[in-house]
Amino acid sequence: MIKIRDVAKKAGVSVSTASRALNNNTRISAATKVKIKKIADELGYLPNYNAKNLTLGKANVVGVIFPPAAEDSQDNPFYIDMLRGINDELLLHNFVLSVAMGATDKKLLQNVKSMVQQAKIKSFVVLYTDSNDLVTKYLRQQQLNFVVIGQPESGSADRFVDNNNVAAGQAATDYLIQNFAVKDPLFVQSEYGWQYEVNRRQGYETSMRQNGFTPIIFELPKVNLSQSLARFLAANQQIDAVISTDDLGFISFYRAWQTIRPQNEVPAICFNRSSLINLLGRKIATVDMLPKKLGSGAAELLFEQQSQKIIEYKIN
Repeated sequence: MIKIRDVAKKAGVSVSTASRALNNNTRISAATKVKIKKIADELGYLPNYNAKNLTLGKANVVGVIFPPAAEDSQDNPFYIDMLRGINDELLLHNFVLSVAMGATDKKLLQNVKSMVQQAKIKSFVVLYTDSNDLVTKYLRQQQLNFVVIGQPESGSADRFVDNNNVAAGQAATDYLIQNFAVKDPLFVQSEYGWQYEVNRRQGYETSMRQNGFTPIIFELPKVNLSQSLARFLAANQQIDAVISTDDLGFISFYRAWQTIRPQNEVPAICFNRSSLINLLGRKIATVDMLPKKLGSGAAELLFEQQSQKIIEYKIN
């Protein structure tokens, strides 16, 4: 392993001078900095950021916080792609990521507190937004560096990355109405009521209102989906299209739909564009929310002074 004394020896300077040059100390001339950094690159020298940051009372680690009460989050391709984007950006800054999960908001908060107090982690990316969230409240109180993915709760000044989910929800609904001449598209969401679902539903309702149609909403229950859906469809037989806020949710919904209306395939569109949709064996329009870009954009904000980034979506 190349050490800083190897860089100093080749440059013909002391170890302290090499260290100051690599850390952009103002006492070192610009020419010397350029020379030493060039030699460091040629030798493949990597600074010991972990030792440096521990001296400062922090770790070169970013905590990535999954939403609470979402037991399958770690298996969701959307979150996995966000993690890839976060990790790619952190590598550019010589940081690594550590994941926090919890079945409830209280357990998740306990996990995050341990990361702050024991592991000295001072920067976080929160993969969700929710009103009255205990975790983001704690991060604010501790004045930590964090970015949320999604629209922050009303009244907060949290830095965030988002897709403009309201516009995406409206665009998805307009797509079905304009391309398939439907009048009664159903909007499917989870029972959790995450902020991104609320926003996409707002866009759906705006499109329905502008086209003179009445919104139809179905919340996926945690149990007895087929029974709940059968009752719902019996009371709403006019449904002629489906919009789902999540691809995994749509897969569950569609399988239940097939048992109830096996001969009634209607146009459908869902968000996130997971390859898992292909398992259904039929063509589904998708709104690609570009999760990898969301992740990298959130990680970028940790090292910048900007307050927000907006990532575009794509309908396929």
